[in-house]
Amino acid sequence: MSTSDRVFFRISGSHLNVGTSEETTLQLPTPGGGPGIWLLKAFHYVITGGSYNNWQPRVGQAAGFTSGGIDERLQYDSMAKADGETSVNDVYATDNPVKTDANGRLYFRPGFDGGSDNDGDYEFFFEYVRGG
Repeated sequence: MSTSDRVFFRISGSHLNVGTSEETTLQLPTPGGGPGIWLLKAFHYVITGGSYNNWQPRVGQAAGFTSGGIDERLQYDSMAKADGETSVNDVYATDNPVKTDANGRLYFRPGFDGGSDNDGDYEFFFEYVRGG
């Protein structure tokens, strides 16, 4: 694939009044149908409010993925609100390969440890590699 053939995709959205079990579906295009292999290039999250104490973002390849399991593809260390850790802005030096499920989906958890009033904005950048 030449540089001009590279396909990038951005997913963004907001969380409003979410609790500890929030899992957001990230829908990627499915060129040719079915699962796809993507490189996660960048991730950005900004918390805008809430009564949580700590948060720990995670991305998985299956709905309801197990934390620390084979389908978990990205996990941050727990971050404390008290320490002012209310955002992530990462452009990865090494891309994170992910494989979508059969419907072209990945799953994102902001990982709040408490409250049901947590708000934030998220953005992901992916590069398409090939069909799965």
